[in-house]
Amino acid sequence: MFVASEAFSKTAGLVITFGGLGLLVNILVVYIAVQVRGEHQQNEEYRSARNGQSPP
Repeated sequence: MFVASEAFSKTAGLVITFGGLGLLVNILVVYIAVQVRGEHQQNEEYRSARNGQSPP
């Protein structure tokens, strides 16, 4: 009977919805951070190659 309660079903639906959105946002933030780090590394390699230095 508890599972069939309207309040419980709405609460569970909200938890699943916003939990899923939170997870999706966290995945996107991590993906963006990895991309930015990789781009910074490429820029550093490019700059050091132009200056005739070896990358650190």
